[in-house]
Amino acid sequence: MNNEIRKSNESAAGVITTAALVSIFVYSLVVSLAGTIINEIVEAFSLEGTDEGLMSSLTSLGFMLSLFFVILVQGRVQKTTMLMAALILQAAGLLVCGISPVFILFCTGCLLIGFSGGFIDTCCNSAIVDVQKSESPKYLGFLHGLFGVGSLLSPLLFIWMLRYTDWRGIHLVLAGVSVLVVIIVFLMVNGKNEKISSAGIREHLFTKADLLAYLRVKRNVALAFAGFFSTLTITCVLVWIVRYMTLQFDSAELGAISFSVYWVCATLNRFLSAYFVKRAPVKFFILGTILSGVFLFIGVISSSPILLCVMVGAFGFCSGHFIPVLVSECAIGYEGRTTFTTSFVMIVLGVARIAAPLVMAFVGTQISLTIGMMLPVASALIASCCGWFVLKAQSQPG
Repeated sequence: MNNEIRKSNESAAGVITTAALVSIFVYSLVVSLAGTIINEIVEAFSLEGTDEGLMSSLTSLGFMLSLFFVILVQGRVQKTTMLMAALILQAAGLLVCGISPVFILFCTGCLLIGFSGGFIDTCCNSAIVDVQKSESPKYLGFLHGLFGVGSLLSPLLFIWMLRYTDWRGIHLVLAGVSVLVVIIVFLMVNGKNEKISSAGIREHLFTKADLLAYLRVKRNVALAFAGFFSTLTITCVLVWIVRYMTLQFDSAELGAISFSVYWVCATLNRFLSAYFVKRAPVKFFILGTILSGVFLFIGVISSSPILLCVMVGAFGFCSGHFIPVLVSECAIGYEGRTTFTTSFVMIVLGVARIAAPLVMAFVGTQISLTIGMMLPVASALIASCCGWFVLKAQSQPG
């Protein structure tokens, strides 16, 4: 009987994990869409000034808002149901964007896409933590690795699609794909509700006491700071490398190549780290932050654009596992509350992503380009110190 229960739980875990992997891959395509077709959108709606950035800003705003709502519905809605609802909302947002005759309606669609994204991202990460338990670092590596694959392939895919349709058509195709994923997920989980529940997918209702108790644990606070500074490190490089290469070396093309090289190496890291990082996740996080800072420092002081490009690749290979480790570590000891812990991590990371472009732009333009590129070096070293505090923290989550 125990063997049958174990096989049933493994089957349910496999279903949920597969649903999360499929959903995150499609989500990665949707996230990459804005950056690929922005020129077509600007031209279609005759945008000028700050209006040109509204598409990305509203998507990010919707994402951040959704993270707070995700916490509130913890334990009230089964996670697989929440994921399917988010995918339907994503399809609705894409549909609105695709048929929008005016820009304000298009912006509404962007907000919906961002709002759905927070649910998809959180549900996929926390569901894998729930059902894979001790194996979660491995499967989170696969999850974020697939996100990286989607981010790499999407520009090529969308450029190819633009030969046969326009930006509206791409939105409509992705809306259809989102609906198809909903159908696939529904068919996968249909009839397995009891198995899924027994696999640990149901959660406790979120209360204010949960947040206060979580923040009282020094280890959790240290993890939050580690997440903030490591994300600040990565985002600073990604938002500034093309600009830095252009202004410092007059080579926008090499900047774009550096950006792609980062994602190739970070994605490779995520797949490889799935097999070894679980042995000592926090130690690998610390090692990654130190090496990231060292490689980036070497690239910047070398004054060689080619070497900097290579070092950005090394930087990506050392930093790709940061988010999977953080999501997994923040959930330790909080079974039944992983929607909250994952949302908490994503909120911290979101704040860092909002701050990074502003900080880099200010320092890079008002002080020095080189000093600007040293900021992620410094934040990487601070992140390593925060990781050390995580290891040294005596209090255990409960």
